[in-house]
This record gives sequence, C-alpha cells and structure tokens, in this order.
Amino acid sequence: MRPGLRSGAELLACATQEEQTAFLDSLSEQTLLALPYLFEFWAFEHQLPPEGDWRTWVIMGGRGAGKTRAGAEWVRSMVEGSRPMDMGRARRVALVGETLDQTREVMVFGESGILACSPPDRRPEWQATRKRLVWPNGAVAQVFSAHDPESLRGPQFDAAWVDELAKWKKAEEAWDMLQFGLRLGDCPRQCVTTTPKNVPILKAILGNSTTVVTRAPTEANRAYLAASFLEE
Repeated sequence: MRPGLRSGAELLACATQEEQTAFLDSLSEQTLLALPYLFEFWAFEHQLPPEGDWRTWVIMGGRGAGKTRAGAEWVRSMVEGSRPMDMGRARRVALVGETLDQTREVMVFGESGILACSPPDRRPEWQATRKRLVWPNGAVAQVFSAHDPESLRGPQFDAAWVDELAKWKKAEEAWDMLQFGLRLGDCPRQCVTTTPKNVPILKAILGNSTTVVTRAPTEANRAYLAASFLEE
C-alpha cells in the first residue's frame, strides 16, 4: 500500500532524476502512451475501490477531494474490458445525480467526468436524445435525476454511480427505487460520491454491513487544485 495519501505519480515526482529515468525506461511504448489513463498510477488511496465483498462503496470528502474523478474511473473499471471491444464486468449502469443537468454536466461532461477520463479508443458516445452513454463494447450508462424517482422504476442495472446523495431532496425515494433496479448479474455494485452531511439516508447506508467507506479531505488532492481554491 502506498504511504499516506500520496499517489504513485506524486511518489515518482519526489524521486531522484535517476529513479525517474529508470522507471520510465522500464515501461514499454504502449504503457507510456496509456499512462495518462492508468488511474491506479495517479489515484490516491481514497480514490481506489476497497477490496472485499461489498455492495456499496461510499466516497466521502469535501470540495476538491477528487470524488468525481474516483466515481468516473470506477465506472470505467466496471464497463471496460482488456481491449476496447472486450466486455467488462458491467453492461448496464445507472448514473444518478440531483438533477439531469447536474448528472450530465458533472458526471458525463465534467472536467473529471467519464468522457474526460476515457482514452480515445474506449471513449463512449453521448446519445443526447436517449440521455445515455454507449461504449464501443456495447455497455450503456443511463442518466437519471434524483428529483424524479419514478424514472428509476423499471430499468435494471448491474452497476450504479450516485453523486452528492446527501444533497438530494427526494433521497430516500430515489435511493430505494435504485435498489430495486440494481439486480442484474451475480454481484451488482454501486459507488456513492458525496459531501458528508448528517442526513438519515446517508446514515442508514453507512450503517449497512455491505457498505465500505473511504474518506479524504480536500488537502489530499491539493496537487491538482488551484492555489486560490486552497486559500478559500
């Protein structure tokens, strides 16, 4: 395990020039080209999925803690296979934010969203009229609004990414409806990225034996944040 909250990239940056050169020389050309999209190298501990047999992974942190990037990369890890056309572990994914606009602008099109994190040969296509992403291997991620829990009635999923759950005005209704639909495959899973708040639905999820939690302050992601943001 990497020490503290430091990523592999940060550890390399702190290494000597000789160590950096030796590391880069040890990589194949293919790996060097893929390195910008290898999240395990750039990620902090709190951004990587815990091991074990869990159903819900909750990532809690303040603004700028890297929650959105972690959620987007988790979706990638679920839908992508070893090669662009290979199937991943998930084929039907729900993306649920507070509103449709927020789901689309943050989780799909945001600077740390799915499209920005995806390499060119695996980048999904956004189908605006159907409000969904479609990957080259056929995997699909549908966007939903927590303001409309009924929209989650009917569809079925084997994975889901839920963003800012603690802010949802209809949190209990939307969450419960999502659970009914999360039933495809042998081990459906969901990732929840949220600012910590003392709300009943979040407390209930955290108290479930099938939930795992990672926590991180904004400080953990300081290398990727503007100095003016950190001074606020």
